[in-house]
Amino acid sequence: MKAIFSSRDLRLIIIAFIISRIIIFFFSIHLNYQGILSYWQYLDVYTLQHNLLKGVWYNHAQPPVFNLFLGVVLKITGNQAQYVFIILLKLFSLANTLLLYSVLKQLIRHQYLPLILSLIYLLSPATILFENELFYTSFISLLLLISAYFLLRLTKQITRFNVAGFFVPLISVCLTRSIYHLVFLLCISIVIILYHKKREGLSTIVVSAVLSLLLVGSWYVKNYIIFDSFSTSSWMGMNIARNVFHDVPQMDSTKIESIEPFSKIPVYKNFISDEYKQKYAGLNDRDLIAETKNDTFLNANSTAYLEISKKYMAASKQQISRSPASYLKNVLQSSIIFFAPATRYPLIEEMAKKIKYYDLLYSFNLSHFAEGKQQRRIALALSALPKLLLYGFVFLMMVRNWIREKEIPIFQLFASFIIIYIFSISSLFEHYENMRFRFEAEPLFIVLFGMVINEMLNKRRV
Repeated sequence: MKAIFSSRDLRLIIIAFIISRIIIFFFSIHLNYQGILSYWQYLDVYTLQHNLLKGVWYNHAQPPVFNLFLGVVLKITGNQAQYVFIILLKLFSLANTLLLYSVLKQLIRHQYLPLILSLIYLLSPATILFENELFYTSFISLLLLISAYFLLRLTKQITRFNVAGFFVPLISVCLTRSIYHLVFLLCISIVIILYHKKREGLSTIVVSAVLSLLLVGSWYVKNYIIFDSFSTSSWMGMNIARNVFHDVPQMDSTKIESIEPFSKIPVYKNFISDEYKQKYAGLNDRDLIAETKNDTFLNANSTAYLEISKKYMAASKQQISRSPASYLKNVLQSSIIFFAPATRYPLIEEMAKKIKYYDLLYSFNLSHFAEGKQQRRIALALSALPKLLLYGFVFLMMVRNWIREKEIPIFQLFASFIIIYIFSISSLFEHYENMRFRFEAEPLFIVLFGMVINEMLNKRRV
């Protein structure tokens, strides 16, 4: 990695990182440590500190990796954990930038473009704000970039180290966020195997792919045996219900869909029994039975949500069958939201207001100046337009080159699949959050954009 770094560029990246983060500090943008207590995805802090492995094992709501990360930091650093998380999340941003630069340098033979694109990512409002949110957005980007970096190494030499460097981050991605399904890993494995089918060392890739699928699949099997849920998250029904029933008027108050998904358990008293308390009592009562965590916050890891989520899924299927046009309209809205500025993500919107003029200039985030629901909807659609056009332009140029060259470069295939996968799944299953999902893979798109621009510049020189 060192050999492909320009020392001048490395200094500029580090200087830009330090200066920008000092400036941001004076805008009162700091880590939201409260999230470790309140976010639905996280186990009770007592569990993270004192009962981590058991808590993670009996967690049906979320894959294990990020809770493990939180728990290990809490255990090692104790009362200093908040400051350690501040450092680690900022280091994630810096590491992402350096990896992005490294990948760009290997794929683009241009003196300044890799540095420019890397700095654009480093200094983006979304990068800055997400590193102040105790969430896994930057962490997912890091894993995807590590896998991309080793994908390039793999094309040069198939070794156990390079194969592990490619697959281990993808395993971690699948065990960090449920949207990255087992099918996601299976598709990538098939593509990589077929691409390298004529090369010596293929068996190493095949064995690693199989082991990766078995490891991720084992978590699905564990959840199926214990919780009768073949997934890494039991929330799918609640997630899709937020999209299916968005803007549906006059819902029957006697049906579960009339209740906002992820409401507190007592709200669902007419739709669930106490059987879950009897069935799962004694396994891990703090996380599986209690209605709240950390004394006051909703415990979305409770096994009560197993039945609740299944009922939301059944209701969602009925609604889609009754009114497919209504659901497709919501999917279209989610598709537009995918291209909205990542700073529109609800959990960082308050921080984004502190740098609203910079966010407007950089991200074209018009929502800072919109008032009322209708204005905000219009502002969201207009704000999504630049990214929508940019993504469309890049993919159109790539497809044109694929047709002309009769070949798809492996990195472009890898990155395109991930972006299209995220777009498709998040548009179908999520509402008003998938701009964050897009941003997780934004570094991969930046590389695609760089490759397209580089080719256009090369043609002009010719």
